[in-house]
Amino acid sequence: MSGSALDDICVVDLSQGVPGGYCTKLLTDFGAQVIKVEPVHGEATRHVGPFPAGPPGAERGALPLYLNGGKKSITLEIQSATGRQLLCQLVQRADVLVESFLPGALAGLGLDYPALQKLNSRLVMCSITYFGQVGPYRDFLGSDLIALALSSYLDLTGDPDKPPLRTGGSQAEYQAGLNAAIAIMSALSYRDDAGVGQYLDVSAIEAVLSTYDGTALLTMEERTGHAPKRRGTRLQHRDPHAAYPSTLLPCKDGWVHAHWSPSNPEGLAFLTGNPRLADPEVMDELMGHADEIDELLAAWLKDHTRDEVMALAQEVRVPFTKVQSIDEVLEDPQNQATGFFVPVEHPEAGTLRYPGSPMHMPASTCRTARAPLLGEHTEEVLCNLLELGADDVLRLRAEGSI
Repeated sequence: MSGSALDDICVVDLSQGVPGGYCTKLLTDFGAQVIKVEPVHGEATRHVGPFPAGPPGAERGALPLYLNGGKKSITLEIQSATGRQLLCQLVQRADVLVESFLPGALAGLGLDYPALQKLNSRLVMCSITYFGQVGPYRDFLGSDLIALALSSYLDLTGDPDKPPLRTGGSQAEYQAGLNAAIAIMSALSYRDDAGVGQYLDVSAIEAVLSTYDGTALLTMEERTGHAPKRRGTRLQHRDPHAAYPSTLLPCKDGWVHAHWSPSNPEGLAFLTGNPRLADPEVMDELMGHADEIDELLAAWLKDHTRDEVMALAQEVRVPFTKVQSIDEVLEDPQNQATGFFVPVEHPEAGTLRYPGSPMHMPASTCRTARAPLLGEHTEEVLCNLLELGADDVLRLRAEGSI
């Protein structure tokens, strides 16, 4: 078997921002033809920094260069009657439509799922929003930070005596995109059996909530009388008998993640040469001795570098790992061995290294390709897929529809 898993799938991407962009990037990676439909001035993320390849510009933003790799870009103003007509023609030929408008926005244009399903009964349509399509918050504007705040992630992250601490990047938005991609592929599998598409509603807040430790975290207050609270780098468990450590501690040249090993309970004592860490009193109540364990480990760690700690810990099968900077991640020998970061040449941004796919399927090629220029494939898609003529394209450009 050769080729990619989604070679025969056509996706129309109406979304803007990270959630929809990452969803369709994952589909692109595994072979789907993704047609990115952008307004004439470009999708909003094209104008958001950073711009690693020079001054700000629609073709040089780091985020769209990553999210749009391998997609086809067409410009289409769906606010116009002509733009909507062209979009409907695309939908008739598509397998999937992804969008991120506020609930009700597409219905106001006559482009909601009931209307589009009449054109294509096999269409899978996925709406990705922060709050979902129902409920009192559905019409609210959102962001990654809002999703983290309302899902209680902020309340659980940071030191107990300090304000909540947000995570780096756009974790809630990427989780929403990942969940949307999984939902789409599940719906396509269902369509193979049932012969009909369906409508998918993905919420960023629910995507974040789904990553909690199940009922273990959400029902902690019910079970123990203690609500989960910020505990710095420590786990949420308060039971003195719970496993420990799982925390961040300083060493000679930075920080390491120190972790207890259930397969080698006395590994901390072997690693540090301190018998107190194997004392039955400590072993019986690891979390109950968390402060003492941190102090004993810190005394040993201060004389060792991150690389030394990692190497010595592996020898006794204790999973201590170093905390790396982004520069170190790029040069990490594990990432070098797997070829995860891939150089990609772009006509405007030059050659940059991009993250590859986190999933590997030997029977299905995963591709990493450059992002398209704004509207680069408008004529190709309209002429080849919709069978318009060159004169039609010129007229539509003059009208401002594309």
